[in-house]
Amino acid sequence: MDAAIPHAMPCSGGLDSVRKFAAIGLLLALASSPTPTRAVEPSTDHDVVIVGAGAAGLYAAYTLDNLGYSVLILEATDRHGGRVYSDTLGDVGIERGAEELYGTTNNFVYNDIKAEYGPGAQIRIFEETPQSDTLIVMDADGMGGGNTCWSESGNCDADPDIVDYWDFYYATGDYANHPTDELVSDFLDTTWGVPSTSRGYHLYEAGSPAGEYGTTVERLGLRSLSREWNAFSLSGALYGLAPTGYLDALNTLYFDQVIPYISYHSPVTVVDTSGIKPVAIDDNGVYHYADAIIVTVSLGVLKAGIIDFIPDLPADKLDAINTIGMGNGMKISLRFGSQIWESKLSYVLLDGPTASCWTPNSYQPSATDHVLTCFMMGRNSEFMEGLPDDTARIDQALADLDVALGGTASTAFIEGVVQNWTAEPYVLGSYSFPAPGTRPVTGSTQREVLAQPVGTTLYFAGEATHNTAPSTVPGALQSGERAGGEVDANLGGPPAAGTPTADFTASLVSGEPPLDVSFTDLSTELPTGWSWDFGDGGASGNQNPSHQYTTAGIYTVSLTATNPVGSHTRVMPNLIFVPEPSGIAVFGSCVTALVLLQARRRRFCIQPGRSSHE
Repeated sequence: MDAAIPHAMPCSGGLDSVRKFAAIGLLLALASSPTPTRAVEPSTDHDVVIVGAGAAGLYAAYTLDNLGYSVLILEATDRHGGRVYSDTLGDVGIERGAEELYGTTNNFVYNDIKAEYGPGAQIRIFEETPQSDTLIVMDADGMGGGNTCWSESGNCDADPDIVDYWDFYYATGDYANHPTDELVSDFLDTTWGVPSTSRGYHLYEAGSPAGEYGTTVERLGLRSLSREWNAFSLSGALYGLAPTGYLDALNTLYFDQVIPYISYHSPVTVVDTSGIKPVAIDDNGVYHYADAIIVTVSLGVLKAGIIDFIPDLPADKLDAINTIGMGNGMKISLRFGSQIWESKLSYVLLDGPTASCWTPNSYQPSATDHVLTCFMMGRNSEFMEGLPDDTARIDQALADLDVALGGTASTAFIEGVVQNWTAEPYVLGSYSFPAPGTRPVTGSTQREVLAQPVGTTLYFAGEATHNTAPSTVPGALQSGERAGGEVDANLGGPPAAGTPTADFTASLVSGEPPLDVSFTDLSTELPTGWSWDFGDGGASGNQNPSHQYTTAGIYTVSLTATNPVGSHTRVMPNLIFVPEPSGIAVFGSCVTALVLLQARRRRFCIQPGRSSHE
C-alpha cells in the first residue's frame, strides 16, 4: 500500500488509454458534484480464495472443501483444468495438454482411476520392445529426403550418433555433483562432442532431455537437470487413459465437487495481504476477501508479473520465480484417413521442428479413426510459433512426418488441431524446467522456496512448486493438497458452528466533509463484541457506531464481530467517498494517484454504478 494514500484500496492494473481517459473523466465528474452518487464496490468473502482453476487449484479446493472451509476459485478463462485439456479428433480422444499417467509409486491418482474405471483403464505406453518401438529419423534434408531406423527392431544401434544420444540419456543422473551448472548445450559441445551442427543434435532437442523437460538444451542446467532426474519420485512406467479423457476422469474423481465454487472470467491482477484482511482483486473490479489466499497460477504468469503482490514478494521468492525455467510448448494432433504407420510404432523422433509424435490409438484400441499427436518444446516450438498460422504449422508437421512415413502423411491427412500453450495469456508456456541454479548443491531448491508460504495468509501451489514431481499432473495435485494442508494448519480448522458472520450497512457512502455516517451491525450468531475500522484511523467498539469523516478521500471500512465461539471480519472496499468541497483538489490528487499507482499497475478506484456487495 502506498503510504501517500492511506486506506485507498488498489484495483486491477493495466489501464489502456481509453479506460484511463474514461477514469479521469469520471473523477472530474465526481469532483464537480457536491454529493456524488456511489454504489458500494462489489466484493465477496470466503474462508479461502484460490487463484487459478488448474489441477493444483482445484485439488486445493477439494482438500479444503472436504475439511469444511468455504472456498472460492478465481479462474481467468472460460474453462477449468488449466493445462489438462481433453478433446476428441474423430472418435479418438486427444489431450491438448498433459497426457501421461504414472504408476502407483507416490501417486494416489493411479489407484483412484483404477477403482473408478477398472484395472484395464490405464494402458502402458512408450514401452521399448520390438512390438512397441521408436522410429528415429536422421539426415532430413528439408526436401523430403532422410533416413529412418527402428530403435528395438531395427539397426539404430549401428548409428554412432544415435548411440551417443542413448549414452547421454542413461548418464543423465550422473552429473549431480558436476563442478558447474553449465548449460546442457555447452556440455554437449565441449565435452560430449555434439555441437549444434551435429547430425544427431536434434535427438537431444526432440527427445530427452529437452523435449522431455519442456525446453531446449540451450536453457537446461546440467547439474540441476541431473539432480531433478535423480529426485523424481513418480513411476517410470507411463500410461494412457483408455475409457475417457484425463480431465473427465479428474472431474469425476475430484473436481466436480468444487466446480460450483469457480468464478470464471475472473483474472486476478492484485493480491494484497497488507490490509485488515487478505484480498484478491480481479480485472472486473471485484474484491475477494479471505483469511488465506492460495496462488496456483502457472510459473509463466508469475514470471510475467500479471499479478501485483502487495507487499512485494520476498526476494528469495522472486529469485525462485526468475530462476526456474518455463518452457515454450505446443501440441499438434493430426487425423488421417488410414493408419499410415506400422502397428509397432510407439513413438517417432523427427529430424525437424515437429520434434516427436505418437499415436493415442495405442491406448484406445476401440477407436476407428487414426491420429498422431506431435509434441514440440523449446526451439522447435519457437520455430512453429513463428509460422504464419495453424495451417502452416500443420503443413510443417506433415512435411516432417512425410520423411518418417514414406511420404504418406500429406496425402492421408484429413484434419488437425494446434494447441500453443505459450500463446495462452494465462499460461504462457508448457511447464517448468530445471534452468541453471534451480537445484543448488546445498540448501533449499528453488522449487522448495517457491512453495513456501509468505506469512500465514499467502500460499503457493502448482507443478513448479513440487520438488520431486514437477511438470506432472500428480505433482500439481499433490502441491494443491500440500497448500490446503498448510492453510488448515495455520487457520486451525474452519470456523466452528455458531461463529459470527460479520456484515453491516452505512447510512451514507458519499458526501462533502464533515460527513456523518451511521453504521448498523447486521452480523449473525449474536456477537458479543464489535471492532470497527473506519479507514481513516478511526475505530469503535460499539455495535452500531457513528463516525464523522473530516478529510477528503476514499475509505475502506471493516467490522470484526466476535462471540464466544469465534470471530469474523467483513471488509467493504472503498465504501466511503469524501470529495474536497471545491472539487478541484480531489481531481488533482486522484489524477496524481492514477499516474503514481500505474507504475505498479494499480489505480485509485472510484467506480460509481457498480453492483452492490454480495
